[in-house]
Amino acid sequence: MKFESPRFGVVEVPDDDVVHFERGLPGFPECTKFVVMEHDIDTPLKWLQCADRPEIAFLVIEPEQIMPSYEIDVPKSILSLIGWESNNGPGDVAVFVILNAQESELTANLRAPVVVNVKNRRAHQMILDDPELPVRHVVEPNAA
Repeated sequence: MKFESPRFGVVEVPDDDVVHFERGLPGFPECTKFVVMEHDIDTPLKWLQCADRPEIAFLVIEPEQIMPSYEIDVPKSILSLIGWESNNGPGDVAVFVILNAQESELTANLRAPVVVNVKNRRAHQMILDDPELPVRHVVEPNAA
């Protein structure tokens, strides 16, 4: 797959590296194809770059990087949606949370994680109904 992004210029990746969101992302239902790209070699930040609409890219991080106790239960319906099989192990799923920069602080939406089946590159953004998980968790500067 090849596309041009305002942030990264021409991006060319093997089709096997494309992450597919069957239902798109909330608010972006037409955005179904993404590529996870490195932000910088010295940081745990990554970009979830949309291939369908290259002007869209989300800054993401693995939630354990900012909250080591972060845990979610993925419902069977979501596991089925991303093609999870009984022989998959914990290392076969990646979880990211989307970051947002507002004024002088960086926040993470811990209530809407993105889960990716790394074996088949199918993904879904969950919306959790857990008031204990903040939508705007402040990220400490040394965490990211």
